[in-house]
Amino acid sequence: MLPSLSALRAFDAAAKRGSFRAAAEHLSVTPTAISHHIRGLEDQLGVKLFERAGREVALTEDGRRLADTTLQAFGMLDETVRALRRTSRKVVRLAAGPIFTARWLMPRISDLWDQHPKIELEVVPSYRPRMGDQTHADIVISWERLGDMPERADKLLELRPVAIASEDYILQHGPIRDPSELLQKPILHQRNHWGWLDWFAAMGVQPKTQLRGAVFEDANILLRGAAEGQGAVVGWLPLIDQDLREGRVVRLFDETITPTHGYFVESRDRAQTRPETQDVIDWLVSQNRKSAQD
Repeated sequence: MLPSLSALRAFDAAAKRGSFRAAAEHLSVTPTAISHHIRGLEDQLGVKLFERAGREVALTEDGRRLADTTLQAFGMLDETVRALRRTSRKVVRLAAGPIFTARWLMPRISDLWDQHPKIELEVVPSYRPRMGDQTHADIVISWERLGDMPERADKLLELRPVAIASEDYILQHGPIRDPSELLQKPILHQRNHWGWLDWFAAMGVQPKTQLRGAVFEDANILLRGAAEGQGAVVGWLPLIDQDLREGRVVRLFDETITPTHGYFVESRDRAQTRPETQDVIDWLVSQNRKSAQD
């Protein structure tokens, strides 16, 4: 006979937090109730699960074995329940980076509501949504070099790199007449050095040493740094169109470079059979086509 679900939940909470009191606060019960569940569980299994040391507790070897199992079991249960709730409510969970969400998705979100009023979109901020499934997303939007396009993904948006900075930056470090001059000036990077490396290559410049400059994950922070004169950055058209129109940054050159990066959309395996997931993917693709025609 299996122990009660309440006893196993109490054990799981205590194992994760190393304290009956912390487990009680998490489950909104009394510490006495947690202690009662644990004692009953130990009596039923015939093993000692915790070593007590004042208010703190530590798992025994048998306790660690059970904790490994409850962690997986409750994780699977929580994910399944969450998925069932999303299915019944037609919730679609989308993971995307902050600049895509702010600059591309948000200005179009009302159109999704107009076309699919029964779908509830949950947008999860994620810098690297494809690096492990930490978001339980149905759809992921990834930012990659075009040559590294993920398998089974659809290309959503191509991005063209341009060098940008603020007017103050140009006054302090300029005038900048040749792309190679930027190798000796402050530049900032998004995620890694590939953005600038691709830009320099397209401009016929071969860096002889490793590029310098701070690296940021969030492109919105990067653009703010550029606007405040902290460094030149590689901006991505069309995501920075508004920044250019409003004069927060300016282009350093009139370069026309073939797109090097892009956004890609793909669904998780478990979400492929849900019609609302495909509806959102179709909507995303249609919005990109609409933008290209405007």
